[in-house]
Amino acid sequence: MNKIRLGEDVNKNSSIKFYDIFVKYIEYAQNNKKSWQQDKNAFEIHYKQYRNYDLRQLTPQIFEKIKQQKIKDGYKMRTVQYILGLARQILNFAIQNDLITNYINPISKGKFKIPKVYNEKIGYLTKEQANKLLNILSKRVSHPLIYRLTVLLLHTGARFSEVASLTWNDIDFQNRLIYFKPTKNGNARKVYISDLALEILNTLLNEKSNELIISSSIGTQLIQMPKQWQLIVDGLIPNNETADKYRITTHSLKHTHASWMAMSGISIMHIQEQLGHKKLEMTMRYSHLMPSQRHENTKAIFNQS
Repeated sequence: MNKIRLGEDVNKNSSIKFYDIFVKYIEYAQNNKKSWQQDKNAFEIHYKQYRNYDLRQLTPQIFEKIKQQKIKDGYKMRTVQYILGLARQILNFAIQNDLITNYINPISKGKFKIPKVYNEKIGYLTKEQANKLLNILSKRVSHPLIYRLTVLLLHTGARFSEVASLTWNDIDFQNRLIYFKPTKNGNARKVYISDLALEILNTLLNEKSNELIISSSIGTQLIQMPKQWQLIVDGLIPNNETADKYRITTHSLKHTHASWMAMSGISIMHIQEQLGHKKLEMTMRYSHLMPSQRHENTKAIFNQS
């Protein structure tokens, strides 16, 4: 009677099962997510015993129990994070699409915390390794794309998607600057064009076929580095295939750029600006590479002689 008086749907919240919401979520995901099949499999494996639970039975304590059990079962923390993140997405989907009202997601608002994962890849190339790699790639005269991409990524510290989306309007030849647009995870910034990067850009300008500075054979934006790159790197660096977070991948070119800057003594703030990091915490991973002046400064201040 109270719901009728408040104008609420009397039947909407009467026993809404987790599985029923999941079915509607998957219908949406099939048209909007490439990983929908992975989501479907994960739900059927990890939430099988909870599929007939009413949404209001899914308390923070339930998800804490799931988290602890998955960790105990030996799942990697990133997998546990994904399993719990999937449930959060499904429940948010129900709320956003008005499939349930007066409901707070139990995996949000601080009621339950999904574990954080601190296993970002941190491997970077030494200058000797980088020179060997560039030397190998430069000799692939008939297929120069990989060499050009490697130079631009290594010498700008940009993400692959940032380099792939560059247009000629983003290149300031007069002042030797590349403009990188703001992204979801990065700030806009201008990066100096090194001599080798300038050489690459001038060559690309002479071959210009569209507004992208570098593109696929059919003129479209590149999605990822060609697979041959990883094969070459794995062959160059011993045990690279099994190096886990230290494995050198395409993204390692960004880490290499930042690591070399840190080792040269450039301030953490300037590295943050160069990489476009929105939060300083993202840049602090390179701080241990910086030459420390702390002990020398302490001597200068407190020693008598």
